[in-house]
Amino acid sequence: MLGPFERWWRPAAIVAAAFVVAVAMATSWNFVTDDLLRDALGPVAVIPDADDGAGDAGPAAADADFTLPVPTPLEDDRVLAAFGPLVDLSCKRSDYDAAPSYENSRMPALETAAREKALASPMAPSASDVDALMTEHLFAAALSPLAALSTAEDEAAATVAVAATGAAAPSAGACPALLQFTFNRLQTGEPQSLCQFQGKVLLIVNTASYCGNTPQYEGLEALYRKYRDRGLVVVGFPSNDFGGQEPGSNKEIAEFCRTTYGVEFPMFEKSTVKSVNANPLFAELTTRTGNAPHWNFHKYVVDRTGTRVTSFSDGVKPDARDLVVLVERLLAEKEPSARL
Repeated sequence: MLGPFERWWRPAAIVAAAFVVAVAMATSWNFVTDDLLRDALGPVAVIPDADDGAGDAGPAAADADFTLPVPTPLEDDRVLAAFGPLVDLSCKRSDYDAAPSYENSRMPALETAAREKALASPMAPSASDVDALMTEHLFAAALSPLAALSTAEDEAAATVAVAATGAAAPSAGACPALLQFTFNRLQTGEPQSLCQFQGKVLLIVNTASYCGNTPQYEGLEALYRKYRDRGLVVVGFPSNDFGGQEPGSNKEIAEFCRTTYGVEFPMFEKSTVKSVNANPLFAELTTRTGNAPHWNFHKYVVDRTGTRVTSFSDGVKPDARDLVVLVERLLAEKEPSARL
C-alpha cells in the first residue's frame, strides 16, 4: 500500500518524464525532417514559386525542398514543334477565374461542381464516353507530327530502297496501313482487299449466329442502310471464339444472315478474332485500342483516314447513342482526298 508521499511523488515523476521525452522527440523530429529526410531523398530541387501561364504554379517555399525537379525542355526544335499542339490543348486556371453570370448572381450547383473539377484536374476527360473519345482523338492529332519526324538519312535510305525495288513511293492517297489486308468474302469465297473501303467510316464487328447478341444483326443492318450513302460501311467477321456460338460453315452462316436478318453489309469468312491467333485486322485493332473482343459483337469504329479507332464492347447496341453520335461525327468529316 502506497504512503501519502508516494501517492503524489510518482505521478509527478511520470509527468516530468513525459515532458522530457516530448522535448527530446520534438528535437529529434526536426533533425529527421531537416537532415535525414533530405539525405534519403537525395537530389531534390527547389522550383520557383511562379506561374508558368498554364495554371501550374510552383510550390510554396515551405514545400520547396520536397518537390521533384522539372525536366529541362528538349532543345530539338522539331520535337518542340511536334509537342506544340499539346500545349494548345491545355487550359489555364485563369480561364476559370471568372464565374459565368447568371440571374440573381447565382451559379447552379452543377456548374459549380464542374468548375471545381476543372480546377482540380484541367486535363481530365469529361464523364461522357464520347467526349472522352474525342479527347483521345485530339491528343492523337496533336502527337501526329511526331510521326513525320525523320532524318535526312532515313529519307535518303527510303529513296534508295524504292529505286532498288522499283516500287512506287506511297502517295498522299495511299491505302491506310490498317486496311492493307485481304480476306475472302463470306458469300463467294472471293479474296477482297479492305482497301476498297478507303475513305469510308467503318464499323467492324465480330459476329455469331447462336448468341444472345445475335439480334444485333438487325440493328447493324439498319445502321448500314441508314448511313451507307454518307460513307458508312459495316464489316462483319463471323467467329466461333466465344461459347462455340458460330459452329456452321461459311455457306451456312451466309444463308442464316441473309434469310434471318436480310444482311447486306459486307461479311468475310469465319476467322479467329482473339489472342495470338487473331486475324491480322483484329490483331491490329486490339493493338491500337488496347481492347480485344471478350464476346461476340464487339465493335470498332474507324475514321475515314484509317488512323483513329474507337472500341465499343459487345453490350453496346448498334443504336446506342454514344456509338451513333460518334458515327455521325466521323461521317461529317470530309474524305481525305477532298481535303487536298
